[in-house]
Amino acid sequence: MSEGRTLVRRARYVVAIALLGSLVVALPHAGVGQAPYPKAIRIAIVTFSSGQGAVVGGPTVNSAKLTIEEINKAGGVRGVPLEAQYVDEAGGPSHNATEFRQLASQGLDAIVGYVSSADCLAVAPIADELHMLTIFTDCTTNSLFEGHSHPYVFRTIPPASTNALAGALYLLKTTPGVRTVAGINDDYAFGRDEWKYFTEALHTFRPEIQPVAALWPQLGAGNYSSEISRLLAVHPDVVYTSLWGGDLIAFIQQALAQGLFQRSKVVLSLATEGDVKGLEALPAGVIGGSENTFLFHPGPIGDAKLRQFVEVYKNRFGQYPVITYVYTIKNSLEVLVAAYRRALAASGGRWPTKDDLARALVGLRVNTLLGPLVIRSDHQATYHEEYGVTVRTGQYPFAVFNNVIHFPAELLMPPVGTTAEAFIASLKPDYLEKIPSPVVYPTGR
Repeated sequence: MSEGRTLVRRARYVVAIALLGSLVVALPHAGVGQAPYPKAIRIAIVTFSSGQGAVVGGPTVNSAKLTIEEINKAGGVRGVPLEAQYVDEAGGPSHNATEFRQLASQGLDAIVGYVSSADCLAVAPIADELHMLTIFTDCTTNSLFEGHSHPYVFRTIPPASTNALAGALYLLKTTPGVRTVAGINDDYAFGRDEWKYFTEALHTFRPEIQPVAALWPQLGAGNYSSEISRLLAVHPDVVYTSLWGGDLIAFIQQALAQGLFQRSKVVLSLATEGDVKGLEALPAGVIGGSENTFLFHPGPIGDAKLRQFVEVYKNRFGQYPVITYVYTIKNSLEVLVAAYRRALAASGGRWPTKDDLARALVGLRVNTLLGPLVIRSDHQATYHEEYGVTVRTGQYPFAVFNNVIHFPAELLMPPVGTTAEAFIASLKPDYLEKIPSPVVYPTGR
């Protein structure tokens, strides 16, 4: 009998070991004593799919889907795929604050996106309150991080001050005879910031340049006839605008009809944000800037990865990826995936919490399609800016840019803990000597 009991105990032991082994096999991603990896990294992507911002939302979603497919095809994050839902940003700050709480309640791993600076300012404190990891892709107001600490909020695009400063430096470098400037910018945080930093930079380097008009249409106004008439009346040497999306398209069309481009040099700080339709309407000789796009080179695309991306996007969606938002959402998703991988490496394979990801994001460097991106200790990304002048080459059915200046991030970014205003005011006239000369590419014509 004792021998029989021993055999039974041995049999039970073997069965227990087998069950334990099957359990370990069922959890291939986790180390010993670790919780299993999730079935997916669940995120929400928030952008405009209606209203004047819909011009940017379509390309954003297209690029996000393409990027997520590429990430998942390559194995995701240690076999865990990305899974996204898409949310319309239209509705204003109060609506987006409520929507954000609803999204956070779904147990998402991260919320990515947002275009409007007003929406980001409304959402950021809630993200911290709810410990919701949030990556802003496009809203650029300096107010987000100046004087504020947001433990769970990160931004993968440079602040508005870098774009405005680059525009002023480009203008001074290429158009030395400027005496008067006027502005038409949306009446909210971003538009106010862009005009402030642009004129402050001009004053720093050329205090004799006089602002002669500052016009503030409402976001989404769409009709700028009266503002353009005012600009024609004051006849400034330069008109500066940070209009974007459907507003930019409307402004270009109406400015063409009223002859503004013939009367003044026009600077579009976000020249690609009218997408293909806006670029098709742009005449030659307009100064334009952008944080991200492949158009600041009128010839063939030299970089193989960028060329392949443009070709795949064009074949998939029937349109060239000219608008900034194609690249900003791609950058944000790649930053998120890189943070997961960095956090996993730091923990020895333990699946990261939101706090782990927040730590991994600080100091993270990602080589994007268009250049290096680094997340600083203040959760703000450093990235380059580019400005050029519109030309028609025949290679594309829309304007591209030549006489290009590539502004390295270190020439434009306020140091951590320094406001943009203080940084711009500290610059000396000889700072212009540090700015690269414009590169004139052969156009093939």
